[in-house]
Amino acid sequence: MNQSDESPDMPQLDDRLRQLAIAAQNHPQDSPARQRALTVLIGVMLRSGKLCRPRRGQFQMLYEEIYAEALQRLLLFICERIDAYDRQKGEVLQWVNFLLSQRFFIEASRDFLPAVYKGMDARAVKHLTLESLDKYNPHELNPQLTPPLSQEVKDCLAEDPEGLFAQAYVADHPAASFQHLALKRLEGYSWQDLSIELDIAIPTLSSFYQRCLTRFAPILKTYLL
Repeated sequence: MNQSDESPDMPQLDDRLRQLAIAAQNHPQDSPARQRALTVLIGVMLRSGKLCRPRRGQFQMLYEEIYAEALQRLLLFICERIDAYDRQKGEVLQWVNFLLSQRFFIEASRDFLPAVYKGMDARAVKHLTLESLDKYNPHELNPQLTPPLSQEVKDCLAEDPEGLFAQAYVADHPAASFQHLALKRLEGYSWQDLSIELDIAIPTLSSFYQRCLTRFAPILKTYLL
């Protein structure tokens, strides 16, 4: 799709994002209504394809890791600081793309590159697990064991109210969605099991899964507040 095909939809997209941002601002901090508005806002933004890609072509193979980390920081900032958005100064996409390119991408690149220069494997930097999200859960019971994922997050993955988790899948393999992989992993299936089931190499599945965790962590965290 070329730019001219997409441009007529921009006013409608801007209006939708502005309405969602204002709706979130109008609800109390940490309220379910604010969380719902933020979840929809983030979903619309991610599906729009309008988030910028700063410094594309730089950092070679490390770029996607840096971008995923920057995106995670941006989405978490939106969830925590949506009140910082001022509709009098511009549209939501202008605001978030400025933050992404001028703040969070720069911060993420600075965090990644020193570690790489010291000889660390770039793939080992900034990895998340679904279980690590439970540190935001006030009902954690036994810190000496790997805490079980909260039921709220399991429900979020299964219900997928915005369709985000099912729509994210390994290229040309719709059955290998993040929703399917996450739920199967929570049920105890190994990467070997999933590789056989889906006929996809383990490194491909694991790498895709990790990128999705980074991308969706801010959304999942809202269900633990």
